[in-house]
Amino acid sequence: MKRSRLCGILGLLALATVEFVPPAFADFVIQARTAAVRTEGSAQAGGGWNLWSNGRVGEPLRFKDAGTYRVVVLAWGSPAGGIWPEMALLVDRRAVKTVTVGRSEPQEYRFDVYLAAGVHEIAAAFLNDALVGREDRNLYLERIVLSPPAGVADPVPVDKQELAQAAQQREAEIVAATRQAIDQHRKADATIRVLDAAGWPVPGVAISVEQTSHDFLFGCNIYMFDRHRDDAWNVVYKQRFAELFNYATVGFYWRGYEPQRGKPNYEYTDKVVAWCRDHGIRMKGHPLLWGEQAGVPTWSSGQPSPEAQRRRVTEIMQRYRGQITFWEVVNEPSHLAEPQIAEPYRWARDTNPEDCLIVNDYHVLADGCPGFFQLLTAAKNKGVPFDGIGIQAHEPRTMRFPLDRVQKILDQYATFGKGLHLTEFTPASSGLKITDSFCGGVWDEAAQADYAAKFYRVCFAHPAVQAITWWDLCDRGSWLPGGGMLRADLSPKPVYDQLRRLIHKEWKTRAAGTTDGEGRFACRGFFGKYRLVIQTPGGKVEREVRLTKDGPLAIVVRLPAAPAR
Repeated sequence: MKRSRLCGILGLLALATVEFVPPAFADFVIQARTAAVRTEGSAQAGGGWNLWSNGRVGEPLRFKDAGTYRVVVLAWGSPAGGIWPEMALLVDRRAVKTVTVGRSEPQEYRFDVYLAAGVHEIAAAFLNDALVGREDRNLYLERIVLSPPAGVADPVPVDKQELAQAAQQREAEIVAATRQAIDQHRKADATIRVLDAAGWPVPGVAISVEQTSHDFLFGCNIYMFDRHRDDAWNVVYKQRFAELFNYATVGFYWRGYEPQRGKPNYEYTDKVVAWCRDHGIRMKGHPLLWGEQAGVPTWSSGQPSPEAQRRRVTEIMQRYRGQITFWEVVNEPSHLAEPQIAEPYRWARDTNPEDCLIVNDYHVLADGCPGFFQLLTAAKNKGVPFDGIGIQAHEPRTMRFPLDRVQKILDQYATFGKGLHLTEFTPASSGLKITDSFCGGVWDEAAQADYAAKFYRVCFAHPAVQAITWWDLCDRGSWLPGGGMLRADLSPKPVYDQLRRLIHKEWKTRAAGTTDGEGRFACRGFFGKYRLVIQTPGGKVEREVRLTKDGPLAIVVRLPAAPAR
C-alpha cells in the first residue's frame, strides 16, 4: 500500500485567484507551520508547509456570531502527470469548496463560506496527492486568513483541553449507544415450539439454545498460512485463526501468484481453501486485478491486455466456484487510472452470478474519499454489477479515526444500498504517535486493543455493515510493524483476547429454559446457526436451525414417536 493518492474532487467551483499581495490587516491568521491541526508533511525552507498523503492544515475556532466569512489561503503547488494539486476548504473536516492550485508561485485562493455560531475546525486539505513516474504532486501552504463580516467579532482559538474533553465525551456516548443498536440490527426473536409425534404440544421439557456460527463476517487475511519456518508455529497460527475468525481473505496478487506466464500457484491456494472449508470459514479473493506493482506480473510490460485480464478473472473464479464466494475484482480503482472496473465486474458476474462482488478502496475513513464515492455513483448509474463496498481502514496509518466520523461515512456509503465491508483494519501497536485524536500517547498494545474494541462495536452496530477484516493476524509477516493481533512469537496481544470476548461471548447467544403450557420456548438471538437440544423423557433430541434478519422465526420441533413395546 503506497501513501495516499488521488481521492477525487467534491465538485469544482469557479473561484477567482489573484497574485499574492501581503495583507495589510488579518482578522485571524493560521500559520501553516504552527497550526494546531497539521497532518503529515514537512516544513519548507523560506516558509510554508508541504502537505503529504492528502492531509490538512487548520485550527478549531470559536465563532461568536453566524455569518459569511472570507477565507483566504496562500498556497502553491507542483504538478504530476500534467495534473496540478486540488485543494479543498474544509469546515469540520467536510469539503465545502475546492479549487485547483495551478501555479508554482504563492497565490491567494479566496473562499466565502457561511458559518453558524459555535466551534468549527477550519482547514485547507490536499485532495489528490500522487506520484506519477518521477513526478511528485505537491501542495504547499503558507497561511489561512479569516475575515468576519462587518460588525462581527473575530473568531478565537479553542482550548485544546476543552476540545479533547468534548471529543472524549462524544466517543463515550457513541460507544454506549452501540449496545441498543446492536440488539436492534443484529438480533431477532425466535419461538421454538415442541410437539409430540401426534402434533400435541409438549410442556415442561428442558431446552437449550447455543449459537454455533455468526452470519456476520469477522475476518482477517490468511497470508501467513503454512508460511512459518517452524511447523509448530504453523499449527498455532491456524489454531488462533480458527478460534477467532469465520472469514478469510485469500491472496491473488498477480505479480507473485503467476511469476511465470500460464503457471499460477493454484497448489498453495487449494490448500488454503480446503482448510478454510473444513473449518467453516468463508472466503474472499483479493485482488484479481490491481494497478500497483504487486498487481502487475513480471512478464508483462505494464498492465496485461484486457484479454489476459479477462482470462485471469474467469479462470480463477471458475476454479473456486462455490468455495470462494466473495471477490475484490479490482483493487483501489479510484486511485489508479487502470484497470477500470466496468468490464472486469461484468466478466466476474457472468462467471459466477451468485458471488458477492466488492469494490475496495482506501483513505475512505480519513475524509470520505470523494473520488471513490463518485466512481461508485457513476458505476451504479451505468449498471456496473457490484454487491459490496470495501472500505479500507488503515490510511492514514497512524490516524485514530474519530468514531463519529466513522458513523457519518458509513451512513454516506450506505446510501448506495450495498453491503459495506470494513477491510484492511490495522491499528498497529507500532509505538508511533497517535494522530488526529483527542487521545495522547502512542500506538501501543493497550491503545490498539482499546480502539479496536470500540471500532468493532460501532461497525457491528451499523445495519449496512456486513464484514470487518483485520490486516494481518500476526506481527511476523505483517505489512505494518506491530499490525498483528499476535506478537511475533504468536502469543496473543490484548486486542486478540478483547475481540475474542466480544465476538464469541458478548455477541453469541446461549439460552436455556423449559417449554410453556403450549410447548413454546422464546428467546432473542444474534443472526447465525444454532444447535437446539431438547431433553425429553425418551432421551435427547438435537436440531440445527438458523436465525436470520428476516425473523421473527418460528421453529417447530416434532419429537419422534416412542418406540413400540
